[in-house]
Amino acid sequence: MKNKIIMLLIVLLCIVKVDATKGMIRQDSIVECNGKYYGSHGNPLHYHEVKKENDVWVSIGKEVVPPCKIEKENIKEKVLFSKCMDGDTAKFIINNEEQTVRFLAVNAPEIEHKDQDIKEEPFGKEASDYTCNLLKNAKEIVLEYDTNSDKQDKYGRILAFVYVDNELIEEKLINNGYAKVAYVYDNYAHVDKLKELEEKAKDEKVGIWGEMVLPDVQEEKDDESKFIKVVNTVIEFLGKIIEKIFALF
Repeated sequence: MKNKIIMLLIVLLCIVKVDATKGMIRQDSIVECNGKYYGSHGNPLHYHEVKKENDVWVSIGKEVVPPCKIEKENIKEKVLFSKCMDGDTAKFIINNEEQTVRFLAVNAPEIEHKDQDIKEEPFGKEASDYTCNLLKNAKEIVLEYDTNSDKQDKYGRILAFVYVDNELIEEKLINNGYAKVAYVYDNYAHVDKLKELEEKAKDEKVGIWGEMVLPDVQEEKDDESKFIKVVNTVIEFLGKIIEKIFALF
């Protein structure tokens, strides 16, 4: 009997807790649409019609799609640098937890990873060293989460624009030819500027856009040389056989 009473109390406490949090709405999610207000409990944003009670926004209906387009400002957050990874990825302390962040809208050359089957690409080390140097010497690092982007990629990495002392690191990477614009799946902020800097880097042949022999081209040349050597060896072998045959006569 005593155990049943304890279980009943636990269930009641859970119900009370759910009821207490059910109407709570994130203050930064509130938007006005056609004279009504909508808000969300969390992220991703799932909107409910809301009203204000005692200076607190609470939901007054089921989840709905607001009848007009909602333009939300990107949220920015100060973080602490934790660890270098490569040109477009790093680890930061976010909410007292180490998290991996993938820089949004850019792709830097790969560096070799011992735990992965990835070979280093041209300018991979230069891009990695450049990013690492910026982050290590930064006085302030801020992440900007784009409302038109997923919060995480399929690998669980946080997706964000990264500011180093008020300068966007994506812009610095593109400008110096250490990355290119990539993985843009929606109307992200800063992309127009990034594309403009990319065209400039291409014209000036900076970094990855410079004149160089690409790995695949070099492999083709190596394969061609090997083929010529094999052909020459076969011709030489056949020539010796023919000489021996004529020697018999």
